[in-house]
Amino acid sequence: MKGYAVRLVLTLAAWLILFGGFTFIVDPYHVNAWSEIPGVNERRTRAHADGYRVAVGHGLVETQAGTLLFGSSRSHDGFPHEISDWPGGFENMAMGGTNAFELANAAVLAAGNENVDCAIIGLDLREFGDYPRADSTYWLTPLAGGSQLQSHIQTSLSLDAFARALQTVIDNATGGSDVDWETAYAPENSRERFDTELAKRYRSYRGFVYDPERPEFVFRGIDALLARGIQVRVFIHPIHSRIEEARWRTGIDDIELQLRRDLVALAAARNPSPSRSPCFPGEGLEVWDFAGFSEVSQSAPPAHSGDPLNPWYYEPSHYRPVLGLTILDRLSGEMTQAPVRPEQFGARITVDNVEQHWADVAARRSEWLENDEWAGWVTEQYDAMDADPPRIEERPHVFLNRDDFNSLERRVSRIEARGSLSRETNE
Repeated sequence: MKGYAVRLVLTLAAWLILFGGFTFIVDPYHVNAWSEIPGVNERRTRAHADGYRVAVGHGLVETQAGTLLFGSSRSHDGFPHEISDWPGGFENMAMGGTNAFELANAAVLAAGNENVDCAIIGLDLREFGDYPRADSTYWLTPLAGGSQLQSHIQTSLSLDAFARALQTVIDNATGGSDVDWETAYAPENSRERFDTELAKRYRSYRGFVYDPERPEFVFRGIDALLARGIQVRVFIHPIHSRIEEARWRTGIDDIELQLRRDLVALAAARNPSPSRSPCFPGEGLEVWDFAGFSEVSQSAPPAHSGDPLNPWYYEPSHYRPVLGLTILDRLSGEMTQAPVRPEQFGARITVDNVEQHWADVAARRSEWLENDEWAGWVTEQYDAMDADPPRIEERPHVFLNRDDFNSLERRVSRIEARGSLSRETNE
């Protein structure tokens, strides 16, 4: 019996080593720079979804870049991954499909990296809906508060990661791929996405539920950055007017305004110390809005042939890096040209100007509806949806709980305590 038990344990251990070793070496989420084997995992065909969290979690610990960008797929696709001539280095740490819960904890993890001087956080209404707190792979990563070693072990032994690794090997061997993702922004698909995205977003916004605790959660994560003297810029993404109109037609424009009120109130409630190595002119924490029926968001859709393309947007919800770089120029106070001049694109919002800012947005919407050559077609599409509303997809409503806040509070408080001790020592 003893010999049988020993063999069973040894067999189990060998299986775990082989199982975990395969996943670790294939590295489907591209965590390890050394793991790039031609014909095996040279192409990470399955890393674009849940893999963001694994790669970002390790990246936040290891990065040498002084400026980090956070956000959803809008940030991920709308900015370069790196900017070679950015002082101190720039790295894109966005995660597709992320939300307030993940972003707050990502900010805390970044605050522990001594190289980070500035953080840019792109936000959208979706980050503050009552969606699930995190993607399943989030819990495998350092984002959840564990060490890198713990994360490597958990990922290597994860059945989901093993499946991703196996599919990566098969794709590399056979030439297969995640075609839907790779062709999402193909020129020949561009006009179709400009047209069909309307119904998708209309349906999503009809079922949107705002969770007012999520902005508070994000800003508690931002507190960790501020405690370290890291300069923070929060900005609202520029989406195309075709999609912005869906929010007004579904009646959630008041939620858009409330989100902005909440963000500027939370920013105003903080009085951070001067940033230790600022990347942008201005204060240590500012909120900017690049949405709101701006001139660039009113640009014409692409031709059906894909030529010409819209120069600013892949599709109405996701903009091109040329617009992301313009956002950085605006934050930096650089000169920009039409249609992205300061009075046409991007505004810093505060508790003092947010109401007037939203009145200006409403005025730009009215002008767009009256004068834009494509607004009539868009209006017809939404009129048809108003007359026969699509069914709202039923889903669980998830709200942050006391444990979520307590866990974040412990992590932030430790960083704040270290920051206070450091300042006292310097004084």
